[in-house]
Amino acid sequence: MMIAVARQVALLLTALLAAHLLRCDALSIDRPSPSSLRMSAASAPVSSTLPSSSRRSFVILGGTGRIGTAVASHLLLRAPESKIVLAGRDEKRGRDAVGEVLGEHPKSFTAKSDGESSSDDDRVSFVQLDWRDEEALAKAVEGADCLIHTAGPYLGEEPIPLSVAIRSRLKAYVDVSDPLDFLDESLSMSDCAASAGLSAVLAAGAFPGMSNVLSVEAAKTVTGGRKEGVRDMRFNYFTAGLGGSGDVNLYITNLGFGEPMAQFDKGSLRFFEALSGLLLGKVSFFIEGDAGKDAGFGNEEAMSKIGRQTVFSWPFPEAATVPRSLGGISGDSSAAMGTAPDVWNGMLGILVSLVPRPLWRSSSFSQFLADFSQPLVKATDVLLRLVSSDDVGETHAMRIDVTGECGTTVAVVQAHESFRRCVGQSCAEFAMDMLENPSPGVQLTEERYFNDDARRRIIQRLTSTPGTMAFTGPVEVNAPSTPSKMEDAIAAANRAETK
Repeated sequence: MMIAVARQVALLLTALLAAHLLRCDALSIDRPSPSSLRMSAASAPVSSTLPSSSRRSFVILGGTGRIGTAVASHLLLRAPESKIVLAGRDEKRGRDAVGEVLGEHPKSFTAKSDGESSSDDDRVSFVQLDWRDEEALAKAVEGADCLIHTAGPYLGEEPIPLSVAIRSRLKAYVDVSDPLDFLDESLSMSDCAASAGLSAVLAAGAFPGMSNVLSVEAAKTVTGGRKEGVRDMRFNYFTAGLGGSGDVNLYITNLGFGEPMAQFDKGSLRFFEALSGLLLGKVSFFIEGDAGKDAGFGNEEAMSKIGRQTVFSWPFPEAATVPRSLGGISGDSSAAMGTAPDVWNGMLGILVSLVPRPLWRSSSFSQFLADFSQPLVKATDVLLRLVSSDDVGETHAMRIDVTGECGTTVAVVQAHESFRRCVGQSCAEFAMDMLENPSPGVQLTEERYFNDDARRRIIQRLTSTPGTMAFTGPVEVNAPSTPSKMEDAIAAANRAETK
């Protein structure tokens, strides 16, 4: 009863907010076998420390944020002699971030009052800068091996950090970007990067990033070297609460509701203007039936802790870029995400149906709504913890289903205790792999790891990080876990575009 009341109160507040905002006019509208990638079902091994002949140095933009500190922490775990500079605009947050990272990997740490470095531990330091200031950024990366850009959101931004990395002749560049325009502009710099000896990989987090690599593994498994190609690709993601990623995650999600969904429809790439944010139904974030019994490790845990979750469309780029890297597909692709408690999915669905798309594209509107929603998110999460067994935390999961033209479907499930940690670990692993196995130029993860040996190497690294709950490897299933309302959502988007 109390759960129902909580959800009704939250829904009412959201509807009232949406009605108020709609009246406001002050806002600006601006081919290995599948078994070769499966590990023991007992547990995921923890990544070992990397041997290093020289001390690697990293500069992390957005280094004071939740993702930035997770990247730094994993770098220190895997390469303890690393030298890491956290870059951000706020000096106090910089001091706190340095303390947080070194606190997780203590080595007689004492923070300096000016926040520039630690008094007896120079592994992690802070530099105050705005990454849009090219000269300041160029100075900050002098002598560094790798620039890691986690300072989102990327929508509407220019790839300035990549340009600086090329000009500074760094060895590696990694980011966790997702807007297609940003990716395409960055990819256009590939020849310049190659000439400068820079190995760059884009959209290299959990999703997109790891998900793209796993989808290529599933695609190569389903085709099995035959001439038949891929028909359909489904990317589905889940994150409990904010996944520990911080308030910016709400802002980025809101901005996405104003963007077109780029995905394949009957073999052609389309941009659906009215599809993002539409509720699609539930997806199983585990392998069903007998197929799940021999699937990698953690499938039962994923089934019990995550199970089936509601998802909604969101413009992840992989629904367009991965099929493109395969030379196209003959059917459909889609990308969707969901959160918990499930009430938030319903609230977002209501808002998307009430608020015009141009408003979501306004940074002022999306930021205002994120700021307004944050107390409600926290309050409702606390209430639901008291009256419900729902797990509201940082849990993350992904499921990718790939169907071949032969009709066979292969699914991959991966799950982690913390979305924030998973993104940070994935980004750090991509960065270290770029330094150890350079490939000059600018690539997406599905391109960089299209080769079987390279892909096997990075999958092993990405799925053996601390906190990994489940990794099934590619498993043949009877049918994809397609959201039940997918066809209805596509039909509604088509109708909206013909009005």
